[in-house]
Amino acid sequence: MHYIVIDLEFNGRKHYDIHPMEIIEIGAVKLNERLEIVDTFQSYIRPNFRLNKFALQFTGISKETLLQSDGFRTVIDKFIDFCGDEYKMLAWGGSDYFHLFVDCKINGVADKWLANLIDMTSFFEGGLHKALADYELQPIGQHHSALDDAFNAVQLLRMKPEAAASEKYYGKDPFKICTGGIKKQILSSLDEAMAQNVVLTWDKFIEDEKVQSYFSIMKLDASEIRMVKQLFEKMLKMKYGRKAKKLQLA
Repeated sequence: MHYIVIDLEFNGRKHYDIHPMEIIEIGAVKLNERLEIVDTFQSYIRPNFRLNKFALQFTGISKETLLQSDGFRTVIDKFIDFCGDEYKMLAWGGSDYFHLFVDCKINGVADKWLANLIDMTSFFEGGLHKALADYELQPIGQHHSALDDAFNAVQLLRMKPEAAASEKYYGKDPFKICTGGIKKQILSSLDEAMAQNVVLTWDKFIEDEKVQSYFSIMKLDASEIRMVKQLFEKMLKMKYGRKAKKLQLA
């Protein structure tokens, strides 16, 4: 059994952009059962969509570096080999796992390797650097460097080894994966319709070019599109409230 402590950095996106965040760097530390370091992994990932300038400034990664890097599928194949056959994966926050599932989906990569995932934040209070300070641990390397932050998470794991022994695993949520990136688009579209005093129907909503682009990017099948429709109908009722009856909404 090995323990893989990971950290990810992201491309980011504009507030109402339907493009996914996209992972642009993955760093990981492999530990044995005594929580001793046996190997490390670090790789940048070339994104599919436009690079976010703020993300480049935030991470300190250059545009040239990312454009010259391998794509998600190639990097993840190497990372899966790095993980080996028997392992638990630990990350500082479930969002890393969520985005791994999303990026696997948009890149057509099977996600069966994403098993036995543990969110370390449930064992600590506050953010990564607050936890380091609480335990009087010196931060390693550069903040928002994936490998350095994985090393920092390892420091904390050794303070609470029970986290590695935990079987409280992060669960895949297909509904959230399929709808997470379209939620803000639904809200903004409903707000715009209300401002114009018109009713936005599902059929009208899915005619939007951005919505169709989202379906394509996320490779949503018919059942997954129904999940988006379910979210749309829920938000429509929340937005219109009692006004829904006056507008003869179903």
